[in-house]
Amino acid sequence: MALLTRLTSSGTTTVAPGSPKGLQRFQNYLSAFLWPGASTSQRQQRKTSTQLDAIDCFTNELVTRKTQKWEELRENLMKPTAEEANYGGGFNQNVGLMSKGMMSDLKTLRSPQLGLDIRSLSQPQLDNLLLATLEIKNKVDFLYLIRQCVRWQQLPCNEVLISCLKYLSSLGRLQQLESLAETCRQLKHPFASMYSDLAPFKAIALWHNGNSDVALMTLHRGYSGSLHTEEGRRMIRVAFRTIVEETLAQKSEAVLVSLLEVARAIHRENNDIFVVACVWKQCFASDWFCDQKSAGELFEHYKDLQQLVDRRASALCSSFLSRHNVDAVHRLIEVFLQHNQRSACANCLSLLFNYQYMRKDLRACAEIVKSCSELEMPLNELQNEQFLSLFLDQSDPFEASSAAGNNRNNPATNAKYKTKSFQYKF
Repeated sequence: MALLTRLTSSGTTTVAPGSPKGLQRFQNYLSAFLWPGASTSQRQQRKTSTQLDAIDCFTNELVTRKTQKWEELRENLMKPTAEEANYGGGFNQNVGLMSKGMMSDLKTLRSPQLGLDIRSLSQPQLDNLLLATLEIKNKVDFLYLIRQCVRWQQLPCNEVLISCLKYLSSLGRLQQLESLAETCRQLKHPFASMYSDLAPFKAIALWHNGNSDVALMTLHRGYSGSLHTEEGRRMIRVAFRTIVEETLAQKSEAVLVSLLEVARAIHRENNDIFVVACVWKQCFASDWFCDQKSAGELFEHYKDLQQLVDRRASALCSSFLSRHNVDAVHRLIEVFLQHNQRSACANCLSLLFNYQYMRKDLRACAEIVKSCSELEMPLNELQNEQFLSLFLDQSDPFEASSAAGNNRNNPATNAKYKTKSFQYKF
């Protein structure tokens, strides 16, 4: 067995290789050869650092292998196959088509046709769901829910159902309204009789679809059946008022003729002056002579219309003035004078004076005061004071200005032109 030897100052020393002391000396020699001049602590730190570097290298190698594997898989996926190349496509194009298809599927899966059955809903849940679709104007989901209500004969509460019917009317969805009317009849729902098979809502839908004659016919047929309840009468009248206002706004002569015929027929059959009064009001307020002429003919023909307008003179006059239609108020006063309706005429004159006084129109107020004096329909005390105040504020402006300039330091003169309260004996 070979022996390890080292040179010393005293000579050559021989050490057995298997002894512990010999092994320790061999390690020291090796360390000195690898890290010359390093201390023991430094060598220990390097040893630890070497172990950590080995672990890091092993970890990095694993990550690199996984990355390379993913890159290989990605490259394989991105390479078009022969079949794809023949069709002129590639993976990029297929990915685009696939994404569109996936989006379509997601929309389909999210749609209520596949995800909701109203039979599993309670009444409040159905009401809230319908109200939510109405609030955000989600027409697609709303119409789907309506179809399910018809299919399974499950209707929302009355308040929500009214909102649904109004929305369907605004959309012109006559078919859905017909289906709901049939459902109400089958379920013996109170709306079937209250609204005469939903006649007001059908009529508005027909009107929005341009079928004016059929809309008026539907209202005519359903008018008698809707007069039995307060709510039914209100709804049918609202539908008529809407059509009347839009007819005059569109200046449709043909529709106006049809509307006049229906109004006369309803009055004849039900002794109800409301529709006639609606037509009269819109024609009377119109700027067109032909409309005003039609209003005059209606007023002359129907005594109950004269009585209704007499009772509602103040409200009617206020309505005209709110739209600044002073000409209609003047013509209304003339009509009242022609038919000796003095109380209604006096009310209109009083309202007209208030309107002109708020506008500080002295000339118009003076004409009203003069007319009231001639007709023996005096204004009240407050209005007389208002007119006198307005008159003194605006009379002799040059004289007042000159007097104020010449007597700036005269308190009596200044008080003369600033006073607002008066006492008079009449």
